[in-house]
Amino acid sequence: MLKKILFIILSINLLNQCEYKPVYLNEDKVDYKIIITSFNGDKDINNFITTNLKKNSKETSNEILNISFDTKYTKSILAKNAAGIITDYQTKALVSFKVVKGDDLENFKISEKFNFQKINDKYEEKNYEQNIKKNLANSISQKLMLRLAINQ
Repeated sequence: MLKKILFIILSINLLNQCEYKPVYLNEDKVDYKIIITSFNGDKDINNFITTNLKKNSKETSNEILNISFDTKYTKSILAKNAAGIITDYQTKALVSFKVVKGDDLENFKISEKFNFQKINDKYEEKNYEQNIKKNLANSISQKLMLRLAINQ
């Protein structure tokens, strides 16, 4: 019991001393007008990313970010059963961003993966894959906004 109390007191003391800040603290404070200049690649993921960026754009801001990006989406076979029938897939989205803020240019890539099992119904599998693309795009958009908030 004494060890638990000592551990709690020590943890609180360490957190107070090291200026702990939550990672997502500045994410909502991004004050940029985001202009998407161009995008290439998978149209579904591009549309989801564009929608997310427009939601986070502040139209009244004086600071303008010009963003262009290129998306590469792949769906590969991850596993087969003993009969050689596909059982698992892996989807991967790789997005190369080019962010221009004034005279500064920054290039970087964000990648996301997701593994899933094959669904026998082709229609259900297609809908499921569409949801996966949406989730990958949301994750990539959040990582982009976090990176913009950190570099602010």
